[in-house]
Amino acid sequence: MKTFLQNRKRVFFALGLIFFLLCWVLISKLIASDLIFPGPMSVFRELIELVRTGELFVPLMKTFVKALLGMLLALGVGLVSGFIMGSSPYFYELVKPLAMALRSVPIVSWLSTVILLWGIGWKGPTFIVFVSLLPLIMFNVAEGVRSVDSKLLEVARVYKVSQWRVFKDVYLGSVLPFLLSSIDVSIGVMWKSAIVAEYLVGDSGLGVQISWSKFYIDTPRVFAYTITAVVCGLTLEGVFSLMQRRVYSTWKM
Repeated sequence: MKTFLQNRKRVFFALGLIFFLLCWVLISKLIASDLIFPGPMSVFRELIELVRTGELFVPLMKTFVKALLGMLLALGVGLVSGFIMGSSPYFYELVKPLAMALRSVPIVSWLSTVILLWGIGWKGPTFIVFVSLLPLIMFNVAEGVRSVDSKLLEVARVYKVSQWRVFKDVYLGSVLPFLLSSIDVSIGVMWKSAIVAEYLVGDSGLGVQISWSKFYIDTPRVFAYTITAVVCGLTLEGVFSLMQRRVYSTWKM
């Protein structure tokens, strides 16, 4: 039964892809201009050319490095601050307005600050990824800490369980689902934020390539880089989902 349902989902997914391509072809035929909306064949020819010449891989890797660095920084700061927020209601209320403000600030609002601080380069996109993900991770970790069963902590104190065991088995066990959930959501935000930031203040990466292609009115190349970004973003989400299931099952064992 489970195999049948999985096969059925794959069939519907394939049908969805076919429907998407048909809509793409139909719109491109109605507009009838590769300058405005190129068809799939024009875009895939451009994509194959980018792969053949090797122009695709260096920008892709640079975007990935900046996005990953920003996410790792957000994870480090978010874990520490989230644990403190979850452990202290006073600190939670103190930091909450700042975290909510960071969460609400649009990316474009950081532009002037980023340009004045570092100019055009890799630091701006990394910083924007960092501030985009930090509030999400902070709040999720804090909620995980606050959801710890007080009775478990009381039992641990009565039986004089070591602080490390309490931290590992009680706190981390409670925080792990919240942390994995926040990372799962952060993958998509990380990737899109990095590319948008590169488009605006970057000196290399997929965002810069999209910007240059748009400047030269090379719409098929814009679409080719965009498809690359979409496929890579979905791939990252899929890889993390697989890792998430394995980490969680190992932790439960």
